[in-house]
Amino acid sequence: MTNREPRLLIVVQQLVGLLCLGFVALIISANLGCAPKYFTRGDVIALVAIGLVDAILLLRASMGDDDTRRALGVTVSISAATLFLATVSIPALFAPLAIAGAFRLPRSRRLRSTLLLVIPAAIVATAGVIFIGYGFVSADQFRCP
Repeated sequence: MTNREPRLLIVVQQLVGLLCLGFVALIISANLGCAPKYFTRGDVIALVAIGLVDAILLLRASMGDDDTRRALGVTVSISAATLFLATVSIPALFAPLAIAGAFRLPRSRRLRSTLLLVIPAAIVATAGVIFIGYGFVSADQFRCP
């Protein structure tokens, strides 16, 4: 890590990764009474999967300081922010922290330019997976047995 890189942004990305794991734990623990039916819903599978993937990738991105890890951290931070906002509940409060994690930009101008396309794609992809998951939910799946 160089002197130019504030350590705080690395810590923010690590914290957001841990919050993603906490989000998954919250979904699982809060809905154990509805298991296993609740965990066969497309939206729940999408939320848990995105939360786990975002957590793993953010923790991996924060383990180094090369431009590739920085670009990965920016993209996944944006994905995590979208995930938190999609819940429209308590985890939405974590979105600003996830957005702050997106400021650990790569040093390479080429990678920064690429992120202008990747960031919107990460938002659309994350939101798309969640909302496609909602499309597979019938009214019966919303009720606990």
